[in-house]
Amino acid sequence: MEISTILSSETLTDTAMTTLVDRVGKCLMIIQSFYSNTNWVEMNGAVPYTNFGSPAALTLMPIASSHKETCKSCDNSYAALRMGSCNDNLLVDDHLTSGYRSGQLISTKPSADNSDTTGKCSHGGVTDAGADIPPTGGINKETTEWALSPHAHLHYDASEAAIQATAHFFLNSATGILTDVTQENIMKLLGLQLKSATSLGFVVDVSGSMGDDIASVRLALSQKVNEARRSDAAPGIYVLATFSDPEYLTTARNTTDANEMIEWIDGLSASGGGDCPEYAMSGLLAGVELSEPNSEIFLATDASAKDSSDANTAISAIIAKGIKVHFLLTGSCSSSRRHILSRKKRDLATFQNIAASSGGSVYQIGSLELSTVLGHLLEENFASSIAVMDYFIQTTGESNSMTITVDSGSISLFISITGPHSLTEASLLDPLGRVETFSTENATRHYSSYKIKMTIQNPTPGTWMLTRFSSREWELNITVSSELDIDVQLIETDDSGIHYVSTRNPISGTNYTLAVVVYNLNTSSTSFSVNILDADGTVTSNTPINITFGESKTTGYIPIVIPAANFYVQLIGTDQNGFQFKRMAGAMFTPVGVDLFVQPIFGNLDIGTLQNITYTLSNQGSTTETYTVSIVDDKGRALPPTSKHHSVNAGSNVTDNFQLSSTTELEYTTYTISVTSFGSSTVLQSTTYTVMFTGAFCSSFMTTPKCEVENTGNCSLFSWSASAVFSFDVLTFLVTDNVTVVIDGGDTTRLYISGSCCVTNFTLNAFPTAGSGCQATQYVYKSLSGFQYVTSLEITDDTSGKDGDDVTYVTEDTETNLGLIAGVLIGVAVLILGVTAVLKYVTSKKVVKENTSMVEFEETKHPDTSQKTRFDPKTLSPKAWDCEVTFAPRPPMTTRMKF
Repeated sequence: MEISTILSSETLTDTAMTTLVDRVGKCLMIIQSFYSNTNWVEMNGAVPYTNFGSPAALTLMPIASSHKETCKSCDNSYAALRMGSCNDNLLVDDHLTSGYRSGQLISTKPSADNSDTTGKCSHGGVTDAGADIPPTGGINKETTEWALSPHAHLHYDASEAAIQATAHFFLNSATGILTDVTQENIMKLLGLQLKSATSLGFVVDVSGSMGDDIASVRLALSQKVNEARRSDAAPGIYVLATFSDPEYLTTARNTTDANEMIEWIDGLSASGGGDCPEYAMSGLLAGVELSEPNSEIFLATDASAKDSSDANTAISAIIAKGIKVHFLLTGSCSSSRRHILSRKKRDLATFQNIAASSGGSVYQIGSLELSTVLGHLLEENFASSIAVMDYFIQTTGESNSMTITVDSGSISLFISITGPHSLTEASLLDPLGRVETFSTENATRHYSSYKIKMTIQNPTPGTWMLTRFSSREWELNITVSSELDIDVQLIETDDSGIHYVSTRNPISGTNYTLAVVVYNLNTSSTSFSVNILDADGTVTSNTPINITFGESKTTGYIPIVIPAANFYVQLIGTDQNGFQFKRMAGAMFTPVGVDLFVQPIFGNLDIGTLQNITYTLSNQGSTTETYTVSIVDDKGRALPPTSKHHSVNAGSNVTDNFQLSSTTELEYTTYTISVTSFGSSTVLQSTTYTVMFTGAFCSSFMTTPKCEVENTGNCSLFSWSASAVFSFDVLTFLVTDNVTVVIDGGDTTRLYISGSCCVTNFTLNAFPTAGSGCQATQYVYKSLSGFQYVTSLEITDDTSGKDGDDVTYVTEDTETNLGLIAGVLIGVAVLILGVTAVLKYVTSKKVVKENTSMVEFEETKHPDTSQKTRFDPKTLSPKAWDCEVTFAPRPPMTTRMKF
C-alpha cells in the first residue's frame, strides 16, 4: 500500500523517490530470492508463485512448522555435489521451507546430534558453516557453482521463475504496481531518464546584507534563464530556492515554465537576516531536493554559512544526485570585523569543499561581474550535451605547450584555464597551425578572477596546441558539446559471487570491476582503452578494453585494483573518421581505507520507542586510525550523542549504534550516518536511509474465557479467567466494569483477565507508550450441563471510534468432562441447537474461523510487518462454510456439516 500511495502522486520528491526505491528494492529482493532459497522450484518448477507478495492474494501455501523435518543429510563435498548427491535431499513436497544460513540475523539452525540424518534444511555451500550441521548439505540455487549452491542444477529454473515473478510484480493488470502510473514516474523509478534531462537551479541569499547586490542578481538570473531556454539543450525544469536567517525562511519551488521562473526571480527582494552568517546549507539542500539528477546549481551569497555543520549532509545529497554546484560569492559580510578573516577563510573552505566534491567551482566576484560569469558557465552547460574531454594540471616544471585532441563529433570546444593573470598569457593554435585570434562570433574568450575561458564553435577535428606564456601553474578543464559521452561504475562482488554496483567510496587496494557505459558511440569506432588519471590529470595506467555494442547500451568492463590516491577514468579511442576521441567521467573517485556498514531497518518503526541504528566501522588500512561517526536526520529524531569517536586497529572493526525516536505517527524520517577521520570534515563513507514511524501494530491473542455454570440461577457464584498477549508493551488499559485486569510483571505484553460469570462480554482497551492502541470485545464462552458454545469476538483500532467487523470463531473444546455421557438422542438435540445458533450468527457475522485455544484479534489499520501468513476472511465462500460441533466427553464425536 505504501508503494501504491507514493506512485499515485503526481510528483515525486526526493524523499518519496528514495523511500519508493528502497521499498521496491526490498520487495524485489524478497520476491526474487524466494525462488533460489526455498523449495518452491523443487515442488513447482520454473513458474512464479503469483500469490506471494501480492496484496490481493487469496490463499498462501502452508509453511512447514518449526518441528517438521524438512531435509535429510547428503554428501556436500564438491565432487559429490556435482554428481547430484543433494538433488533429492528434501523431505517435504507440500509445505514451503527454506534453509538456515550461518551468520543470518534472525535465528540459527537448530543444533543436532551428529548421529541425526534428518532435520531442518541448510542454505548450503562453502560460505555456509551450517551446511556441516546435520542434516548436512543445503538447498540454495543462487548460482550455477556446485561449491556455492547444492541445488545448482535448478538455478536457471529459479532464475526464470524470479523473472516472471518480477514482471508480475510490476505489470500484472490487477496487482502490478505500475498500473496507472505515469510514464515519467516509471522512468524515475527504474532510472530510465535520458541523460540530457536536466534542471537549472539558483539558490539565492535574500537576507538584508544582499540589498546592494540583489538587483544585479535579479537581472543576471533573468537574462540567463531567458538565454538558456532558447538553447538546443534547454533545461526541462527550473529551480529557485532562497535562504536567510532564521532557517524557517528557506523556500524552494520549481517549474517547467521559463516565464514563471523569470517572474519568481524578478520578485526577489532582500530583507531581514540580523547577523551576516545565513543558512546557506539549508537553501542548498532545498534546491538539491527539487533538482533533477546530473544538473547544475548556482548559489549566490555575500555571507558565510551559519549552518556549515550541515555541509557533509549537503555533500552526500549532491553526490547522490550527481549535481554540480557553483558558488558565486559577491562579498564577505561578517558580523564582527575581528572575525572577518578567520570566518572568511573557514567558510570559503566550506564552499570550496562542496564545489570540489561536486565538480563545481567557487567564484569570488563583484555583483557587476555576476552576469558575465554566469553567461560563460551557462554557455558551457546548456549549449547542448556537455562531455568532459580532458583535465590536467600543468606545473611550472612541465612544458609550456599542451595538446588538445578534438574528434569529429565535437560541436563546440570549451577550454577553462585557472592560473593566468591576463589573457595574454595563453595562445591557441588550430590543427592547421593557425593562431586563433578570437575575433569572430565563433571564437570568444573571457578573463575573470585568474581564469581564462575560451569557446570555439564548430572546431576543426584534430590536434590543437595551447601555449603558456608565463611561469605560473595552470589547471585546465576541457569540455566539448557532443552527443558522445560516458558514465563509469565500480562493481563489487560479495562472498557469494553476487555482483552489484558500488555506491560508496572504493576501498584502496581492493579488487573491483570497472564498467564503462558509452552513449552515442558510432559502431565504426575502434581502438578503445581506459586511462586512469591521478588527481592532477596525469595518466597512471592504460588498459585496453573491449566495447560491446548492445541493443540498449554500449558497455565495456575491465578489472581494476583501486589505487591509494584519488583518480579519474578516461576512455580513448578512434572515431569513425579516424580522429582520436577522449571522454572523461566528470566525477573523481576517492579511495579510502575505511568501510562503513549501516544495518538496514526492515519494516516501520514504532513511535514512542527507542530504535537502535547499528553500524559497523572497519579499518581496511595498515595503521591504527581514529574515526568520528555521526548521524544527522531531517526531523531532529536522532538522540544524543549524535557523534562518536572510535580508535580502530588496522584490519579490525567496531560495532556501535545511534538511536532514533519519534512521537509523531506516520512520519517519514531520512537519516545519514557518515564517517570522517578524527578532526577532519571530509566524509569518507556515508549511508542514507528513510524510515517511517507508525503507531504500535495492533494485534493480540486471547485465551477463551470459559464459565461452567450449573442450573443454580446464581451466576455470581462462578467465575472465569483468561489471558491476552498484545503485539506491544501495554502501558495502560481500560476495561468493562466487574472485570479485573493485571499486567504481567515480567512481560508487559501479557495481561491476565478475570470476572464473574454474570459478565457475558467485556471490552478491553490496551494502550502502548505512544500511539493508538487496540480495542477488543470478547464474549464469554459458557458451559451448560456439559456442552459448550461460543459467541463472537470483535476488535477495532482504538482511534476509530467504531466497532470493527464482527469475527465469529467456532472452537473445538478439548477438555474432558468425565461426569457426562452423551447419548445418541442428546447428541442429535445438541446438533440441532448448534446448527440453529450458527445459522443465527451467519446472518449477522462475516467470517467463521476455526481455532483451538487462542483467539486472534484482527488488525484494521496498521499493516502487519511480521511476515507471517495471515488468515484472510475474504477467502471464505459465503455459500459453503464448514463447521465442527464437538461433543464431550472425549474421545469427541465430531459432526462436520455444510450449510
